[in-house]
Amino acid sequence: MKGIAIAAGALALTLVVSWPLARCFDTCLGASEDPILSVYFLRWLVHSLTTPGVPLLDATIFAPYRRTLALGEYIPTHAALAFPAIVTTGNPIVGHNVVVVLGYMLAALGTAALASHLTGATGPALLAGLIFAYSPRLLHQAHNLQTMSTMWFPWLFLALERFCERPTWTAAGVVAAVGLAIAGSSMIAFAFAAVAGLIFLAAAVSGGSRPFGRTHLVRLIGVGVPAAVLIAAYVAPYRALAREWRLGRTLAEVERHSVSVGDYLGVPPEHLLHRLLGVGHVVDLDHEALFPGIVVTALVVAGLVAVAGGPRGLRQRLFPYLVMACASGVLAFGPSLETPWGRLALPYRALYGIVPGFDAIRTPRRFAGFLALGVALLAATGAAWLIARLRPIRPRLVLASLAVVILIESVCVPFPGAVRSLPATALPEVYRWLAEQDPRTVALELPMVGNQVKLMAAALHLRRTVNGWSSYMPPHYHALVRAMMSFPDDRTIALIQGLHPDVVIVDRRWLDPARAEALAGRNRQLWLARAFDDHLVFRVEAGAAPGLEELEATADVARPPGDQSWQACVTVRNAGPRHVPLYPLRRLRLDVGEAAGGRPTSSTNWLPLDLAPGAGHTECVPLRSAPGVLRITGEIEGGGRVYRFVVVPTGAPQHPVLSREAYSSDEGGPG
Repeated sequence: MKGIAIAAGALALTLVVSWPLARCFDTCLGASEDPILSVYFLRWLVHSLTTPGVPLLDATIFAPYRRTLALGEYIPTHAALAFPAIVTTGNPIVGHNVVVVLGYMLAALGTAALASHLTGATGPALLAGLIFAYSPRLLHQAHNLQTMSTMWFPWLFLALERFCERPTWTAAGVVAAVGLAIAGSSMIAFAFAAVAGLIFLAAAVSGGSRPFGRTHLVRLIGVGVPAAVLIAAYVAPYRALAREWRLGRTLAEVERHSVSVGDYLGVPPEHLLHRLLGVGHVVDLDHEALFPGIVVTALVVAGLVAVAGGPRGLRQRLFPYLVMACASGVLAFGPSLETPWGRLALPYRALYGIVPGFDAIRTPRRFAGFLALGVALLAATGAAWLIARLRPIRPRLVLASLAVVILIESVCVPFPGAVRSLPATALPEVYRWLAEQDPRTVALELPMVGNQVKLMAAALHLRRTVNGWSSYMPPHYHALVRAMMSFPDDRTIALIQGLHPDVVIVDRRWLDPARAEALAGRNRQLWLARAFDDHLVFRVEAGAAPGLEELEATADVARPPGDQSWQACVTVRNAGPRHVPLYPLRRLRLDVGEAAGGRPTSSTNWLPLDLAPGAGHTECVPLRSAPGVLRITGEIEGGGRVYRFVVVPTGAPQHPVLSREAYSSDEGGPG
């Protein structure tokens, strides 16, 4: 009964702190594009799991590419939590907000349970749950369900604590289950949790505060191997696309999404005390709001005093968390830190360069979640120390006072997860019309910029669309978006015909007089099918785009200026009178057979978005020996088809010929 009462209290407090979310539960979201993408992922997962014959990874965005769900973290753990709400209401926003509320509840309950386990004091433990779950940092991140995966962190360490105490198969299984829950919520959170967990165990075992022997190791490996197999299967689509499409993060991107020194005084824009008194430094959604408040900071100092001067058992219990929190705080700074003496390289750079998968992560700042957990545990220790020295005052009164002041210092008004409303009924009528069309319908929306409403609509109509937004974009997507800004010129018409959408949806507000006049002259290629108040719907002339048969290939051998080696270069040129569209991705593979014999030299690169009449694209392959190339075999792959050609230097141009074979491809559509 006590546990039920605490859970009910956590729910009630979450609904109060997140007000007005309860009043607009079916329409309210946070400010960035992240919650819209999460809403789409939740809706798509539920749809694919409840609709026979719908492949899970073939999300409807970024047509004609396939397996596009793997371009982002599609949060299956969160989808499981949201599933009943989405199936019951048919509204993915409700499912999203269920996960948000559960996230704060689970964070509070898990931290309270962990703090109680460490300190043995229920009151301060509840205070720790409040400090961690309703901190300015976590309130600031209400828009991002991946960041809300923080809710699992205290449960992971609680599971590790219990496993260290009693290394049973059940305890080991709980550790693995929590790890899988984190991985299904966010692979970034899982990667960081693995590092933080290893740091914790290393500090605990080396310090002698936790037993860890052969039995622990055997049983942890026993549950870890099948869990690792499941995680490997889960990340396999990510890895395949990353390898095929050369996806990754540069160090510059990683540094932009790292914690800065100023973030330690950061508060959300909605922070109540900042708005009233100017407390804290306001940060945007690309930074962490790490200032926990004056009272929490004072409690942390008191906690450090208690650990330093308290009994040895308390030091042993908390020391691994201090090490883990400090290490996480350093890792949150990312690859380097700007100092008055120059740029200082930090340990995260080693993770980025050595550990597989870290080169695909751009947000080291999420390591701050483990620092926040350490802060909450230290604050609970400080509260217990303070209560012991204020014996004439009732402990409950002290705890209640601290809780009230901490909430006042943390609360945001309005709740950052409910700062805008996106009711489905407010979406333009064209999307309700699109939802009634054949499920195989493919749409292209113009302009291609401003994808928030488009992505929200995609969760409603579930029809394939060339448009999209995710953590990564497929090859040439940004180039396509830029090219479409000149619609409706010859180039964009050819690109549209190459995409083969069933409908082109054009926003009337984007049609200035010059664009509207030019569009009227294209009625043979695009003819008006429907007119809505805000949008026009056009059908596309079928089979009119020039294909790869318009291209011709020539070869040459040259030595670049200042280079001692020779190169065989192939130029693929558009010999026809119209633009040749090459979207989605087309690969050019070259195999160069040299006169000296031996193994052919090969290279594979991408062709551009398209080729204008007379335009060419050149790829060069280094030669192992002096010139004497016999022939160059080329293959152009894309859309599941292969076009082949054979050229010799200075020979006659050759046209690619469609091969009989086909192959499995992540891109759809005709070749």
